[in-house]
Order: sequence, then C-alpha cells, then structure tokens
Amino acid sequence: MSATLTDELLTATGQHCHRYDFVTRMEAEADAHGWARIGMVTDGTGALLEDGEGWHQHETDAVRAQSNWQAACRIMADAAGECGTLWDATGDGLMYDADSFLASDAARRIADSLAGYPLLDEDDHSAREWAAMVEEIEGSPLTLPDGVDGEDVLRELSCPSLGEITTTMVEDVLSGMGYVECSDCSEWLTPVDARSGEPLCRDCALEESRPATTTTLPIPGAAPWRAYTVYGHGEPLTAVLTPYLDGYATEQGAAYREDVRAIVRGSRQGYRAVYGRAA
Repeated sequence: MSATLTDELLTATGQHCHRYDFVTRMEAEADAHGWARIGMVTDGTGALLEDGEGWHQHETDAVRAQSNWQAACRIMADAAGECGTLWDATGDGLMYDADSFLASDAARRIADSLAGYPLLDEDDHSAREWAAMVEEIEGSPLTLPDGVDGEDVLRELSCPSLGEITTTMVEDVLSGMGYVECSDCSEWLTPVDARSGEPLCRDCALEESRPATTTTLPIPGAAPWRAYTVYGHGEPLTAVLTPYLDGYATEQGAAYREDVRAIVRGSRQGYRAVYGRAA
C-alpha cells in the first residue's frame, strides 16, 4: 500500500521540516499502521506540534511545549482511543489516520485552539512551570537552609518568572525569613536579634581564633644569616572560645568575628598567641 500525506502535512513539511527523508518516513509510518492517508497535529501556526524535549532558546518555551504535547495526547486519546490505533506519538510529532473522522476532528480542534491561545491546559502548564521554578531554585549554587525548600522560597517571591530567578532574589527572601549566611562559608544562621558585624558559624568562629604564626627557617647551603619566613596559623583556641560559643553565640544563633577577635586578644592564652608574650 502506498500512503499519502494530507495537504496540511505536506505544507508543514515544506515550511518546517528539513530532513530530506521526512515524507518517506511518514509514508512508511502510515503503511505500518495500515492507514491510507496520514496527518500530523499542528500547533496553530502550521508547524508540527512538538514534545518540548529538544533544544529551546528559553525554558518557558520547553515547558509550554511539554504541557501542550501532553494535553494534545489526552485530547487524541479521549476522541480516538488509545495511542497506536487511530493515532500515534513519534519523535516527529503526533500522527493520525487522516481518514478517521474522530482523529482528524481531534487534530483540527487542537490546532484551532492553539491558533487562538497558546495553551491547551492552563492548570497543567501552571503546575509544570511551578515545578520548573522550584527546580531552578533548588538547583542554584546557593545552598538552602535546613528545613527550607524551593517551594518555601518560591511562595515568598513576588511575580517570579521561569529562568529569571537570581541568587540575589533568593538571598533576599531568606533574609526576610530571618536567615543570614555565615561570612566565611555557606551555612545559614538564624540570629535572634539583629546586630551589625560579620556572623560566623561555630566552625568558622573556631577557625577565626587560630592565631597567625611565623616561622623563620634557614636556607639549606646558604649563609647562616640567610633565611626565609613561613606564615601560617596555630591551633584554634577552643578552650578560650567555648564559653562564648556555648553561651551568647548559641542563644543569639550566631557568633561574630568582632567578638571572636576581642575574646582572643583579651584572653591570656590569646594575648600570648597574638603578641608572642604575656600580658
């Protein structure tokens, strides 16, 4: 049997399909399904309806295409039965038996609907767009605080747009929720009272307490007076800092760099570590 393509499909082939073997493949698909004529669902502009899985300039286009594809599959199934009988889904699009009134009418209704409005199912599209924005937030380089997910952030954003949610926008939302980021790492803190300064998590506060050290080492084979200096840091002053960390910092929800430096300088151990002599 030699199948033929509908006039609409031939027009779409000439305008939008660039693979040289497209017509041949469609004829083969029709023969395989036992159809005398084959048509394909279009998007209202004359182009073939796509599944949204290919490359798109903007993610919003991909989400819209995926939503319309799934909605079109539901319309075809409701009108013409299960996939593989009077219609089928391929990598090229949704094809159907052009001699079937049920399938042809469903395809026409899909194209007419998309010609007047870009979405077949607004609820489905909204759900997909919401999920994509949540994924965008959770997939950003910014680590969210424990107990906070992308939906929590998204609900606080004003008129967000897919593909345009910036790190700054997320940081502003978290700040409004009472979170501040540790000045030296990505851990989120929840200070009880607002105060100026550089907040630190416990580990970074201990790291800040490490005194700077210098070691003078001779240069092998050189004159005794020739040497080089190695700069480093000593061990954290855990004993000096623990009362502050277990007390004020725990109650406040954050330690502060200024506090740590003042405590280290003011302690006997810290003074000796910083200045190299007893107070």
